[in-house]
Amino acid sequence: MNDLDGKELRDCQRFAEHRAGALFMRMGEKKIQTTLKFIKFLQDKFDYVLWIAPSMLLANKLYRSSICLAARGLNKKICFYSIEGVSSSNYRYLSLYSVADNYKTFCVIDESIAIKNMEAGRTRRLLSMYSMFKYRLILSATPLTQGLIDLYSQIQFINPSILRMTETQFSNCFLPFFIDRFSFYKRWSTPLNEKKLMKLIRPYVFECDLHLGRRINYFDYDCELTPAEEDDYFNEKCQFLASRPQFCFLEVVQKFQTVYIYAKNKILMLTALLDRLIEKGEKAVIYVRFLDEIKFFREVGVFEKYNYVVMTAKVRKRKVIDEFFRKADFMICTYGVSFEGMSLQFCNHVVFYTQTFDYKNKLQSLNNVYSGDEGREMNVHNFWLNTGMDILIRESQAKKKGVLSNVCKIMGKNRVLEL
Repeated sequence: MNDLDGKELRDCQRFAEHRAGALFMRMGEKKIQTTLKFIKFLQDKFDYVLWIAPSMLLANKLYRSSICLAARGLNKKICFYSIEGVSSSNYRYLSLYSVADNYKTFCVIDESIAIKNMEAGRTRRLLSMYSMFKYRLILSATPLTQGLIDLYSQIQFINPSILRMTETQFSNCFLPFFIDRFSFYKRWSTPLNEKKLMKLIRPYVFECDLHLGRRINYFDYDCELTPAEEDDYFNEKCQFLASRPQFCFLEVVQKFQTVYIYAKNKILMLTALLDRLIEKGEKAVIYVRFLDEIKFFREVGVFEKYNYVVMTAKVRKRKVIDEFFRKADFMICTYGVSFEGMSLQFCNHVVFYTQTFDYKNKLQSLNNVYSGDEGREMNVHNFWLNTGMDILIRESQAKKKGVLSNVCKIMGKNRVLEL
């Protein structure tokens, strides 16, 4: 390809040698364009491109059109498969298997974090097929959200010979045990182990352009339960645990959070923040975990003095964002709702009112509003309560954020040294 510069040509040649690799890049046209450069460089070496991505992405017209635009000049067909369909539909899986078995293929897995769980059907199926794809490329805007263990299955798909170990051996090697403040044994990585792992996979990582350089200011709001709320919370907790001799941890998290999300001081702090932002003419997106929270805010009139819009999975997203831009003071949104690619450059504040253990949800929620390449600052406001559950979530998020940040910095430095 004559349009490749020196670095791009070297990357394409190195990818051709390894026949596998990773692009850890933010969502957007740059990631897709880089992927298609690899594909077009090797298009005479394979028959089909198998593009596997989350169904939510494949349903996004902007995402599909960006791929089609970048694919100009490609003389091979791109076959799209959803990650969910690989495990939920035997027909789609067998279709994928048949193409990979009968033809030479270039397999792309976008948002490869979706195959982090070794117990998931999609992960087991794709790993069992890895050698059937002549070329393999994984893409991810968030390669890890729970810790280094998230990278294990992704590295296995690239090439099992990189690690040459089982998942248990990987944990023993890179995730030593420690005792937390509640006297629980847990596994967590150290900066030394993170550097050791990055050294192993560095030859296969062709880009690492994630969150470095983003101008984000973080603000924490520590809220106290009133004495009456503490009593109610304690009684609810005791009754719930007494009625559940066996229970799921996530069920406990959801039950406890629904008890204290309506804390008086938390609501007062939120409305005070909104008053300040509105006075300055600034807008905010407020994230909550439960639809019941939105219903509660409406029923008790917490936000009756404001103009606001609600973003959920069932609304017309562009219409809501247009109303947000034209007349609303803020937008309330539930975690997991994606409206990435719809411009929110007029909004510089993200409020996480209800917290979540799923750090990936927080990252994706922030990316909905701020992709990091618009040259503006973003202010993130985290609301916390003085409860054991919020303390656990806060510590967990801090650890996950630290590992992701360190991995990005290590790979970023390696990239500079390599160039």
